[in-house]
Amino acid sequence: MHRDVTGMNTYNYGEALYWDARYIQEAAAGSFDWYQRYSALRPFVRKYVPTSSRILMVGCGNAVMSEDMVKDGYEEIINIDISSVAIDMMRRKYEHLPQLEYMQMDVRDMSFFVDESFDSVIDKGTLDSLMCGAGAPISAAQMLGEVSRLLKPGGIYI
Repeated sequence: MHRDVTGMNTYNYGEALYWDARYIQEAAAGSFDWYQRYSALRPFVRKYVPTSSRILMVGCGNAVMSEDMVKDGYEEIINIDISSVAIDMMRRKYEHLPQLEYMQMDVRDMSFFVDESFDSVIDKGTLDSLMCGAGAPISAAQMLGEVSRLLKPGGIYI
């Protein structure tokens, strides 16, 4: 059976404008963790990612996972998101936590960072998000290439 999708709405989840507008619209709702909160993921994270690891959290949005990880003993988490709105909100919210750093960045081009600079990269929905956008296979390949470049030998991608 053929389904006509020409009239369906599609969102370009790979674009900053989409996410900026969404975070502005949903600002009053507070934080949101995609899929699972840290409490549900903790057994896996703790098993594979030591608390002393330098961690890159890609597509952090306005989630509290990084905050919860700091409360659990993690010492250095660099959070990136394509949305400057989300990053500005999170910088203000967590300016008192030196373990957290927030940077506006496109996961498909993380050339700001040098090769092999992270022990772990955590992604709770960014790859899925890119797979819903325009040019999905290229975007996914770019992101995964960058993740691979940034991980130290033996590094963990979750």
